[in-house]
Amino acid sequence: MTCRYCGNEVNEGAKFCPFCGAANREPEINPAPPAPEEPPKKFPAALAAVAVIAAAVIIALIAGFAGGLFSNPKRQVEKAAAKTAAAYAQAEKAMGLPDLSYMSREQSYSQRFALALNSINSDMMGYDMDALSGLGMSLDANLDGKSRQLDFTLSAFWDQEELLKLLVAADDAQFYFHSPQLTGAACYGVNTETFGADLAAANGGGPERDISFNLFDLIDSALEEMNPEGLEQSLKEANRALWEDAKVKNLGSRTLDVNRTSTKTRAYQVTFSQEALSQYVDRLEGVLSAMNYFSLYEEMLQSTGMPQAEIDSFMDALNELDVYGAMADSLRDLIEVTGELELEVCLSGGYVSAVFYEGEILGSELEVELYLGGGEEYVDDLSVEMRVEDIKTTLKSSGDHGGKSGAFTDKTTIRSDAFGVFVPSIVSEFRYEPKKTADNLSWELSIPNAGSLDMAGTLTAGQDSISMVLDDVAVKVMGMEVCSLGLEYYAGPFQGAAIPDAEVKIITQMSEEELMDMVLATQRNALAWSNKMEALFLTRLPEDLYWAMMY
Repeated sequence: MTCRYCGNEVNEGAKFCPFCGAANREPEINPAPPAPEEPPKKFPAALAAVAVIAAAVIIALIAGFAGGLFSNPKRQVEKAAAKTAAAYAQAEKAMGLPDLSYMSREQSYSQRFALALNSINSDMMGYDMDALSGLGMSLDANLDGKSRQLDFTLSAFWDQEELLKLLVAADDAQFYFHSPQLTGAACYGVNTETFGADLAAANGGGPERDISFNLFDLIDSALEEMNPEGLEQSLKEANRALWEDAKVKNLGSRTLDVNRTSTKTRAYQVTFSQEALSQYVDRLEGVLSAMNYFSLYEEMLQSTGMPQAEIDSFMDALNELDVYGAMADSLRDLIEVTGELELEVCLSGGYVSAVFYEGEILGSELEVELYLGGGEEYVDDLSVEMRVEDIKTTLKSSGDHGGKSGAFTDKTTIRSDAFGVFVPSIVSEFRYEPKKTADNLSWELSIPNAGSLDMAGTLTAGQDSISMVLDDVAVKVMGMEVCSLGLEYYAGPFQGAAIPDAEVKIITQMSEEELMDMVLATQRNALAWSNKMEALFLTRLPEDLYWAMMY
């Protein structure tokens, strides 16, 4: 039979269950007591308790870790600032413009700038000005450190005719001047390595005999001394030290109107102590002063053989032009007056949405509000509002700054008012379509109801070069075009120096007779050129315009 209490099989007729000890007799007339509850299973209960405790510990650890990583105010602001900087850097990179800093590092580049007159409004001038179209000038610069060649060429032209060309060039140790109109086929110059010896020989000896240098050696020395990577690293370290000292406090949530968009943000108070700001200025002065290279300049002058007394005089004058030191002193004075710097920084979506400052500087109440984002793309909108006492100035910029539509566009407006009176605003409207090979650039700078500068043309960006051809640069006043110009600019790899084939005549090695012949020949050439220009202008221009320009 089965025990009615524990359910185990027991012998038939047994009075007591050998397993649980319960009596196995038939119940009396009184109702049988309810069966005892099943004993709790200790192992599963204990396991559940441990699991609950473990879960609580894990949750606490996760919460603590997440709080330190994601909710730490200083860390949050730092991450948002880095994300903001990266967004703008990416927008700039998307334009596809090359980094031309390689040109100075490699000592190899060519640059050209040209400006020509397309037309002038004759009605406004009172003369027929059409004949002046095509008049312009250009400036070319070429440097190749490997071939040790350098030149600067300034030219004036009228359509396809060259009016005047002035060339200053260096070919290793030879430094010379050339102009087809003034010097003819000849080139006159000096040999910088024999300059002192040549002068001494001509003058019968003297202290100048030690003057000797090579321009390209000096350039090499300067570039070896320069360390842009080191300067950049020093600046980063200065910024990091300032940030490490900053105190950041969570101010809670705040809803702002960020560039016409209602935005929920998290506000933080960021405070930089007066001592930290002063130390930052000291570091900044050290970084920028390294760009003065005063010791390098002195060594370069000494290498030329210049007398030390003259070098000392030059260095004293140079030290008085310590722009960075003067700037640092001004910043220190400002920090001494203002004390600590306190900003309110608002974050949204992981970016910096707004920065606010209120304070008194040099006795004037200053308020600054900076708003970033607000539109569909973070980099597309920004605005700044600055108020000094009763003068408010605002800058608003909007457009497709990241080129998501295939075109980079921007409209920037600067407005200011003093005591409720608005000063004429300045408006800039820019559009660049990199996928178009022609007519892909337009830019208008205007003062509404006053005047504008309208530019249109083609911008071509290569991997290591940039070319801009603006066919129409129109100057307008009150909506009426005054004149139209054509502008060209190129920067890229070295394309060859303008070194004439003519032999360079070293002035310091010429006799008195040869020097006199050079002066007289140059005077004759200059007079002939002047007469030619007079005849050319008289031929091309209306007579009344010609005499109006002459007198």
